[in-house]
Amino acid sequence: MASSSSADKAKPKRAPPADLIASLRAAVARIEGAPARLVLPETPTEAEGPAPARPVAARRAPSASATLEAALKPGLAEIHGSETRGMGAATGFVLALGVLAAARPSRPLLWIGTGLGFGEAGRLYAPGLLAAGLDPAALLCVRARCLADAVWAAEEAARSGLPALTVLEARGNPAMLALEGTRRLHLRGRDGGAPVVLLRQSGQPESTAAPLRLRIAPGPSRPPPDLASPSSFVGRPAFALDVEKHRGTPVYRLLLEWNAHDRRFESGTGPADADARHPFRLSRDGSAPAARNRDVVALGNAR
Repeated sequence: MASSSSADKAKPKRAPPADLIASLRAAVARIEGAPARLVLPETPTEAEGPAPARPVAARRAPSASATLEAALKPGLAEIHGSETRGMGAATGFVLALGVLAAARPSRPLLWIGTGLGFGEAGRLYAPGLLAAGLDPAALLCVRARCLADAVWAAEEAARSGLPALTVLEARGNPAMLALEGTRRLHLRGRDGGAPVVLLRQSGQPESTAAPLRLRIAPGPSRPPPDLASPSSFVGRPAFALDVEKHRGTPVYRLLLEWNAHDRRFESGTGPADADARHPFRLSRDGSAPAARNRDVVALGNAR
């Protein structure tokens, strides 16, 4: 009996099948809301034999319009700035989202943060709001004493569905805005029927419940085309978007310009061009017009 037990202990344990490992990794990615990735199986053992070759279908990045629509869907979207001192681009992009969400005094853009966060990244400036196409009366700022109060205010606002867009600005990666905290924000926004943006100052990528995560940096803007010497003037605001997380898509980059006059995003230039294969613009009632402009790659609200 003793010799039989010793023989069982001496037998090497067989590794779990590669297919099981791959399926478990895919299940964890779905739970975390991470984009689907190709998971290659481990090197097969001699007992398992060679792994069969599997065809892999190439995935294409979605259009800029699809990315912006995802940012404005009810629920949570994450937007990061690389550094606190460079938050101007991320802030300007979120203000443009507020314009697209049709923020107005009766249904404002609600911006929530702490005094420390506003002091580090700067406060919103009324003339700058007008330059971005947003009525200053359509912005409501909440300065909380601490992050816990700011998170509570964001959850209650998202639950009510009254703001056109709720923005929670936070520094870095606090523990209360990890997977569980962002899950609550996402569910509150989804149930309230309004979008919520978690705006991180110099935050690092981590597992959260947000289906979409963007990293925003300033982009090269084109000079105005309708002036005698356009090179001596500043063009429209341009944003370089690194789409780090978008369910079912690979990581990709977009370059967009914000047209504050027409209240819409337009394709930028260079290698980071937005995908203009399916450009369109939505009217106020959400229907697509019959005529399409190939230069317009994102939705906007006509004046």
